[in-house]
Amino acid sequence: MSRRLVSIVAIAAAAALSACSTAQRIGDAVWPFGGDDSAPETAPQDGRVSILTFEQQLIADPALASRAIVTPPAMAVVNWSQPGGEADNSPANAAGEASLQLAWRADLGAGSDDQVSLAAPPVISEGVLFFLDAETRVHAVDATNGRERWSERLRPHDSEDRHASGGGVAAIGGRVFVTTGFGFAAALDAANGSEIWRFEGRTPFLTAPTVAGGRVYATTSDSELMALDVGTGEVQWTFQAVAESARILSASSVAASEDTVIAPFASGELTALLAANGRRVWTDSLSRTGRLTSLSAINDIAGRPVVDQGVVYAASHSGVLAAIDIRTGQRVWSRAFASTQTPWIAGDVLYAVSVDGELAAFDRATGGVFWVRQLRRYRDEEERSGRVSWAGPIMVGGKLVLANSVGDVVAVAPQNGTVTATADAGNPVFIPPVTAAGSIYLVTDEARLVVLR
Repeated sequence: MSRRLVSIVAIAAAAALSACSTAQRIGDAVWPFGGDDSAPETAPQDGRVSILTFEQQLIADPALASRAIVTPPAMAVVNWSQPGGEADNSPANAAGEASLQLAWRADLGAGSDDQVSLAAPPVISEGVLFFLDAETRVHAVDATNGRERWSERLRPHDSEDRHASGGGVAAIGGRVFVTTGFGFAAALDAANGSEIWRFEGRTPFLTAPTVAGGRVYATTSDSELMALDVGTGEVQWTFQAVAESARILSASSVAASEDTVIAPFASGELTALLAANGRRVWTDSLSRTGRLTSLSAINDIAGRPVVDQGVVYAASHSGVLAAIDIRTGQRVWSRAFASTQTPWIAGDVLYAVSVDGELAAFDRATGGVFWVRQLRRYRDEEERSGRVSWAGPIMVGGKLVLANSVGDVVAVAPQNGTVTATADAGNPVFIPPVTAAGSIYLVTDEARLVVLR
């Protein structure tokens, strides 16, 4: 059974799935047809129309054919200090070549195994890359060459457990903030890894932290969002959402924009709260009814919500991509589009990749489709076996960069979806790439850091 699917007791159909390899974990978790990787992709011959084919159909809007896509100018991105790049998960088009030439590789500790799966991205601050490995060890390495600065294993004080999935890191103001699957959060000195404070929670943290406005935000396994004081680790407020036992293991994180926090939950709920006190402003449900299988009915918002120009953009695994006014909670538009990844906003366009490997460009104002590019779907395309999952995109040098669960890395032209460069990471990649100072950083499932330019 895929380790990327958590708490399968809530999903009776999942019990029938067979064991899968490391490279299949995401693909099996989000693909509802079982171990043979086959699916009804054509309509039955008796005149009936396949519901699945109809639901998955994504077609470019002819009304947008005459509109040219213009990417915003590239900007120097020095730090990627939050899991989503910035607190609102909306970083700029980063300066760089995106030719995908290998610069160097490094080791980042313990990778995924039968007990723990890597899920959280690295962060980069002041020329240092920080990463939480599968043994809850924080690694600090030079972001220009991979040389280790320090590493610190964070052990639970009152737990007999040896392994725990969940959590991640953020690095702001000379501190590294860590959430863990053991249920505690901590702040470390970015210079040497010494512990500054620790908060002992009741339940595991599943999400990576977001740091904004003097608070550290993270969500637990029972869907409780916690706001901790950045200086002391004391709880400022909490918010309890609907608990959902079935989710995609992803280490998502909230978006923080001015006085509002946007929190995604495994139930498919997207909730806006006041940053000052946690009071709920609005909630939207990005879930779809009438799904074909139990697996496809998982509602989790596994990617990060993005806030840009007063609009929240988010996608759920069950198949809703939506734009929502951050103040009123009213939907600007929504489309049927299933994704476990974070959308990327650049200029007038939203880019997103579906659970089926469709990379699409949407008009951010209306949700209309500029173009759709089918990326690699199978490890063996001829035999149609071994589902492939994609992570990303980010934008570097005006190119969209994504990686997948067989180690492929691609750069794509945002104007039309054409692949402009490719690379091989050498191992499966499930964590979205990050970028800083013109370099592209990928962490493989074996915790190998691959740096491209």
